Amino acid sequence: MKHIIGVFVLTSLINLVNAQVNPELSKLIKQSFEYFPRLKELEKTTEMGEVRIGIARSNYLPSFNGNASYNYVDPVGEASFPVGPTETRTIQFQPHNNYNANISLNQVLYDFGRTQAQIDKAKSDLQNNQYNREAARLQLASQVATIYFGIIYLKEAIQLQDTIISFYIVNRNIVEGKIKQGDALKIDLNNVDNNIQQEESRKIELQRLYNRQLALLKYTANSNEVPSTSDFHLRRIANDESSLQANPEVLAATQRVLSAEADLKYAQHQQLPSLNVVANAGFRNGYQPDIEEIRFNYLAGLNLTVPIFQGRRLKQNILLSRKNVELNEISKSNLSLTLQKDLESVQADIQAYGKQIESYDSQIATANEALRLNRVRYERGVAIYLDLLNASTNLQRALTSKLQYEYQQCLGYIEEARLLGNKFWEE
Repeated sequence: MKHIIGVFVLTSLINLVNAQVNPELSKLIKQSFEYFPRLKELEKTTEMGEVRIGIARSNYLPSFNGNASYNYVDPVGEASFPVGPTETRTIQFQPHNNYNANISLNQVLYDFGRTQAQIDKAKSDLQNNQYNREAARLQLASQVATIYFGIIYLKEAIQLQDTIISFYIVNRNIVEGKIKQGDALKIDLNNVDNNIQQEESRKIELQRLYNRQLALLKYTANSNEVPSTSDFHLRRIANDESSLQANPEVLAATQRVLSAEADLKYAQHQQLPSLNVVANAGFRNGYQPDIEEIRFNYLAGLNLTVPIFQGRRLKQNILLSRKNVELNEISKSNLSLTLQKDLESVQADIQAYGKQIESYDSQIATANEALRLNRVRYERGVAIYLDLLNASTNLQRALTSKLQYEYQQCLGYIEEARLLGNKFWEE
């Protein structure tokens, strides 16, 4: 069992505050950022938000349009005028064939803050999309770290099983020798064989879980690399352990409130008037005295639009936007309370796991000494095989439990980092 102790010397420490970034884990996380489809989707959403800001700002720019039309009109207005004692002349006020081609200009001169409200709303939506992307990145990093340390845990557990199986095989040889000497019973050998089969069955289950973790690593980070380290190395960042202000989910919830307020402001500005400059220049016919001649023409002026009544749609939109602000404020409060509860729970778990790990250190030392004494006593014929089996089982349970608690504590640190918004994979 000395080999078992040697395995756990390598896995007994978790690097905490001021530890170096795990380069292998950092590489996998950054690789997952480039590969995982969900992040690519959120990045495209962010790019669309930037385009929406440009669209909103374009309302400040003039719009030019080219127009061309042809109309045939019949009948047309005409009148007869006397031009002499016996002569009249018919004047046609409009040609049958009407041609018109021009370029028109429409420029917002002043819209009482309507365009700026639309820009502010687009900016707020963009910031919200960026926080959502950061939340997804942190969630993915936590998932990759969980898989990474899960592979390490299962690899160490499999090595422990191999050592335990080797220990039982050595015991089997000892029991076989004692049977030949008449100092042991055949049932002792059957018990050893049964123990070996049980441990091999546990190893098969651990190997199945190990392969599943490798498949998950391929899915999230597109990597088949097996972690080369054998410890639970996770960088912790020294900060306020009770503050959730850096959590991107909280930042996104705050931004959703601001976005809803910007939407309310935009809805309120829809009630305000808009003053535009309008102009066009082109060619058309229909001018007296020769109505068939196509002539150059232009116009320029101002256009004031004042909303008066739209079937209460504007007021209903304002009311809906105000309710949306209230809803987002409630959602933010609920999210903050939930995350605070989760943070306090995981920190309580981390503290408890630390105490349990310290407790198992002394248990392992005691169980290892008990196993050594029982082996000596069994070889000298003072103890029975059941005493040796109980001693080895106690040491196995202590080692396995300590490994499990170290792994659970590491998962707790990962969840704590996610809740606090700590980027443990960055320098």
